Amino acid sequence: MRAVLTSECPIATTTALIYLRISANRTSEHASIEQQRADCTALAGRLGYTHTVEFVDEAVSAYQDRARPAYQQLLRQLEGSEAGTVVVWHLDRLYRKPRELEQLLDLLDTRPIRVESVQGGSFDLNQHEGRLFARQLVAFANYESAHKGARVARAQQHRARNRLLHGGSHYGYRSDGTLHPVESAVIRRVVDDNLLGLSPTVTARALNADRIAPPRTNRGWHATTLRSMLDSDRLHQRRRDHAAARYVTGAWERLLTPDESALVQVSLLVPRRDAARSSTSLLGGILRCQLCGKRMVTGVTSNGKRFYLCKTTTARCPSPCLPADDLDAETEATALARFSNTDYPNPPHPRDMLERARTARLQFTALAVDFGTGKLGHAEYLVKRQPLADDIDQVGRDLTAYNRARILALYPAELRRRWESLSFRRAVVCALLPFDLPTA
Repeated sequence: MRAVLTSECPIATTTALIYLRISANRTSEHASIEQQRADCTALAGRLGYTHTVEFVDEAVSAYQDRARPAYQQLLRQLEGSEAGTVVVWHLDRLYRKPRELEQLLDLLDTRPIRVESVQGGSFDLNQHEGRLFARQLVAFANYESAHKGARVARAQQHRARNRLLHGGSHYGYRSDGTLHPVESAVIRRVVDDNLLGLSPTVTARALNADRIAPPRTNRGWHATTLRSMLDSDRLHQRRRDHAAARYVTGAWERLLTPDESALVQVSLLVPRRDAARSSTSLLGGILRCQLCGKRMVTGVTSNGKRFYLCKTTTARCPSPCLPADDLDAETEATALARFSNTDYPNPPHPRDMLERARTARLQFTALAVDFGTGKLGHAEYLVKRQPLADDIDQVGRDLTAYNRARILALYPAELRRRWESLSFRRAVVCALLPFDLPTA
């Protein structure tokens, strides 16, 4: 039985405090913390404790200067108790720096506290012998961590010079730079969705719905995670050479073709496409008002009939209502009919598109700096900004052409399966009917 932790109630003498910690929250180490819990709970039972209170720090190193919330909570609980017993799997789970040990020893001047460990036995920190042993142990642990850190840093520098994967975890790859069969398939799915025109938000929801394990357990997939993944040097097989101030090609296994890599980078530079906008209707946020050019959204009449209307309907723009059900059915039929049409213009090369998008973005930034520092007036800023905005918009249209090619290349069975998704149907509409959508 586990006691409920409250700040008002001090720990009873029948209660043991269990502290659990892992340095990295990976799938293999998640099983390790479960093993720690089982072993510590069993030890507390053998020692005669009928209640336990757990303090867990996940993905937190005891050697690096990182906050350990659960450990600090444990110390606060000990401060409010007359006595206590702390159970850990091994003493290095509790502390690996001398100052952390001294912080704990300061509490022992006024109250008896005992530390029990599954591995390594127990010692009484209220006795001089126990403190001597603890100080010796933490000194060796601190040396071991520092020595290991130096070795790891040296190895990572060697890997970086040889253009190999280095640093922390590499989702989608094994440590030797080859593709992980399961994780790389997830990344491939994320990239394919992106190249169809689906947003990271839509893809993240689908991954969570399919219960695909994320890089960090128990946190789920999020759009920010996928955007970081799509923009990562690892995915695009590049490494920043700080000495030469340029990118070099990595030596690990490639997941994307060069053209796919360029298209993914373009998708992150151009404005968010209409299909990426969240909506509960097929054409919400895609249709445009003919009078004011604003996006149209979905409404519902008192009789339950759906309709589209201008988002900024005012007396100046009396937007008419369009029957949503009829318009959706007509649009889907038109989009499906376009699958037999192969007479589409060829878009520019992906790497040319990427260069144009990067150049326009850099010029945008330079203009903003000049405007912010007063070198450009507002009118001059708008005049110089418009050609760059038009260029970015054209790159976005070219990217839509590649989205269309991807959609048209889908197998019939895959198309039927994905057609059930509203987000996919919106992507099809934007890719196949970019100039045919009606306006009110």
